[in-house]
Amino acid sequence: MYNIVTGVGTFLKTSDIKIDYEVFRLHYTFTVGIFLTFFIIVTTKQFAGDPILCETGENAVSKNVISNYCWIHSTYVLPKAFYQEFHSAWSPVRRELTFQFTSQVGVDVPHPGIASSQDTRQFYFLKYYQWIYFMLFFQAVLFYTPRFIWKNWEGEKMKTLTKDFENALLHEDQLEETFKGLTSYLIKTWSTNNAYAMKYFFCEFLTLINVVGQFFLLDLFFDGQYLSYGYNVVTFYNSDKFINSGKPTVDIQGDPMIMLFPRVTKCIFRKFGRTSLIEVHDVLCIMALNIINEKIYLFLWFWLIILGFLTAITLLMDFLIIVSANIRIYALQMRFYLIDERDLRILVQSGSYGDWFLMDLLGRNMDHIIFKNVVQEISNKFSDQKKLMISAAAAFASYRKK
Repeated sequence: MYNIVTGVGTFLKTSDIKIDYEVFRLHYTFTVGIFLTFFIIVTTKQFAGDPILCETGENAVSKNVISNYCWIHSTYVLPKAFYQEFHSAWSPVRRELTFQFTSQVGVDVPHPGIASSQDTRQFYFLKYYQWIYFMLFFQAVLFYTPRFIWKNWEGEKMKTLTKDFENALLHEDQLEETFKGLTSYLIKTWSTNNAYAMKYFFCEFLTLINVVGQFFLLDLFFDGQYLSYGYNVVTFYNSDKFINSGKPTVDIQGDPMIMLFPRVTKCIFRKFGRTSLIEVHDVLCIMALNIINEKIYLFLWFWLIILGFLTAITLLMDFLIIVSANIRIYALQMRFYLIDERDLRILVQSGSYGDWFLMDLLGRNMDHIIFKNVVQEISNKFSDQKKLMISAAAAFASYRKK
C-alpha cells in the first residue's frame, strides 16, 4: 500500500513554478492521486485476487466456472429483502391493531438482499462492479483535464519570466540586466493580460463543473442511488434503530452501504444435465470486493462535497477580485507585506484584473525582496507617466487660455 501511494505521489509531483492557486491544485494533485490509488487497489484486487466467490452447494460444477460466469453475467439482489418492514393491520376479532416484522435477517431472509423469490421482475441486477476500476481511472482523467488545458494555454510564460529570479544571490550585473528586462516587458505589455487571466478563470470554472458533474455521473453509474449516499449512511448510523439494536444481524437492515454494495448476491447458472435437460443452479455469491468499494465511494462522496464547496468559494473570491480594485490591493497586501501600500495602489489602479493576476503569480515565483523592487520600479514609471500627463494637460490648458 505504501509503495502504491508513493508511486502515485511521484507521478503527480508538481513543478516548482506556480501557475495556479491552492484549490485548483487540489483537483489535479490530491484528488487525481486518490482516484489513481483507488484504481490501483481495485484493479489489483480484481485481477490478482478473488473479487467474487460463488457456491451452489453441489459438486456438479466447478466453483471457478460458476464464479467467473456470475462475475461476467452480473449477479442480482431483491431490494425488498434489504429492509425490515413493519406492517400493521386492524384485527376485528381482537379489536386492536396487530403488528409484525418481515424480511428479518436470520428469520425471513438469510442475508440482506437475498430471498427465495424466483420472480425475475423483482430482481435487481448489479452491473457496475465490473466497471469500477475503469470508472475510477476515467474520473482521474476528468479531474486532470482542466490542469492540462491551462498548462497548454499558459505556455510556460511564468517559467520564462521568472527563471532567472529563483536565486536572490545572483551576480549584481546579471540581476540588474534581468531586472530591467522584466520590468521593461511588464510595462510594454501592461493592460494586455486579461486574456491570460480569463483563460485561467475559465479553467477554474471547469473544475467546479467537473465536481458537480462527477456526482451526476456517479449517480447515473449507480442507477440513481449515489446522490444521497453519504447523507443516507450518516443518517442510518445515527438513527435510533441502529444505535439501540443489540443484534449484529439486525444492525445491517436497511444499511445504505450494503444496499448499494451488497456483500452477498445471487446468480442463476444453467447447464445441460445427464438427461439432456436444462439444470438450473441457484448460486449464492460473496462479493468480497464490495467491502472495499463501499468505503471508497463513501470517502469520495464526502471529498467531492468538500472540494465542490472550496471551489465555489474560490470562484466567488475571484469574482470579487475581478470587480473590485480595493480587494485586489488588499489581496496583494496580505501576500506581499513588504511592499509599500502606495506602490500597490498605483499598480492596481493603473491596470486591470489580468495585470493583477500576472503580478500575483510573479510574486509567488520570485524572491519577495526582488518582487518588491519590481513593483516599486513599475509603480514609479506609472507615477512619472501620470505626472507627465498632468503637466502636459496643464500646459495645454494654459496655452489655450492665451
